[in-house]
Amino acid sequence: MKTIALLIMTCFSTWSFAQSERIIIQNKQQDDTYRAGETIKVNAAIQGDLVVAGGTLTFNDSINGDLTAAGGELFLNGYIEDDVRIAAGRVTIDSEIGDDLVVFGGEVILARDAIVRGNLICFGGNIEINGEVHGKLDVRGGDILIDGTIRETSKIVGDGITIGSNAKFYKELQYWNSEGEIDFEESLINTNAQFNEDLKEEKSESSLTTFGTTSVKLWVFYVLSAFLVILVLHALFRKAFSGAVEGIENNLLKSFGFGLIYLLGIPLLIILALLMIVGIPLGLFATVIFIFSLLFGHLIAALLVVYYFKHKNEKDWGFWSITFLALLCAVLLRLLTIIPLAGILLSVVILSITYGALTLKVLQSQKELITT
Repeated sequence: MKTIALLIMTCFSTWSFAQSERIIIQNKQQDDTYRAGETIKVNAAIQGDLVVAGGTLTFNDSINGDLTAAGGELFLNGYIEDDVRIAAGRVTIDSEIGDDLVVFGGEVILARDAIVRGNLICFGGNIEINGEVHGKLDVRGGDILIDGTIRETSKIVGDGITIGSNAKFYKELQYWNSEGEIDFEESLINTNAQFNEDLKEEKSESSLTTFGTTSVKLWVFYVLSAFLVILVLHALFRKAFSGAVEGIENNLLKSFGFGLIYLLGIPLLIILALLMIVGIPLGLFATVIFIFSLLFGHLIAALLVVYYFKHKNEKDWGFWSITFLALLCAVLLRLLTIIPLAGILLSVVILSITYGALTLKVLQSQKELITT
């Protein structure tokens, strides 16, 4: 889980450079609001739901509905009346949330004055819970610090768990820590803490290879995370997807061949780069990008499939129609690719065609640029 979170933190930060639009919301929004850009600041109240995607996201005023956000770095300073769903590299929350909070990030910080009125579900790398959670706490991550107040039952699973001097648990606590049992000292208020070895299996369910496929709870979280990633990819690279479908329609075998070269050739180039001192930085960067392309390849493929059918059937689908159709397609692809053996073969074919078509589009663009 920590590996996934750190990869997402790196990739979201990289994506932020691809979008130049800066958006500042200065006037009150009377209805649901949707925005995508490199930098987004919300300095006025939102009367409905807010859905945003971008590099750096800052929320300084209230939202009288749900907040759904995906980005590189996110700062939440305003009151949110309903649910909050976040996927970002680094998340800092210093406000009150009226209902549930679901967050997925490389680094997640719930500040001292932050309050979550509902449940808190968090998957991440480094996690700090310093505020107050009125509902249930469910945290899975790498290094976890709990130094706040938890009113309902808790489930904590991490590589390293630290209990601060201000921590207070008022209901039953179950945990698993790679270093073994923990002394909770004075943090347990008329309750008990149980070291549960079974939670180790739940942690493995959140691994790089099986994330989102082994339980109903993880499937729900997978769908949410997939939606946020698709939202960001679509917002930032819609022109690339639209152009790449011609490569699939006219050069299917060629796309597959180029994609296969990518899947087999890039690892070899990475190894060669890492063997040379001057090539280590480039090798490390290429490694992150390559792992990202494998981890989220089916989401990229889902967008490409939807754009292909839109182009082939001349459908007038808008941004949100394509986004939700891609989410449905991603779920179907995920179900197919978890089939033993056949799923691996199908994954190779899907990823090869996807990245082959995108590669051909890039090469074609470069050729046109040189010609002109």
